[in-house]
Amino acid sequence: MKDEQNTLVRSALERLGEPCREIIQLRYFGDLSYEEIGRALRLNQKTVSSRLSKCLDRLEMIARPMLAAGTARWDKHAPFSV
Repeated sequence: MKDEQNTLVRSALERLGEPCREIIQLRYFGDLSYEEIGRALRLNQKTVSSRLSKCLDRLEMIARPMLAAGTARWDKHAPFSV
């Protein structure tokens, strides 16, 4: 089930625009702090936090219908691995 969920999350990430995909990848796959992401993207930490939240909302909107077909549950606040 976890492999299926990872595949669906990866597909949802591919459907996001580049700015969102990049910030999510830096946070969850690069395991960077908000400060590190801010330096990499030349943004302040509050902007990083705001963008990440909005991008996770967008990811949820894309992923939820995809996950609804299976038994996987979406939690945008839980770290995920792909």
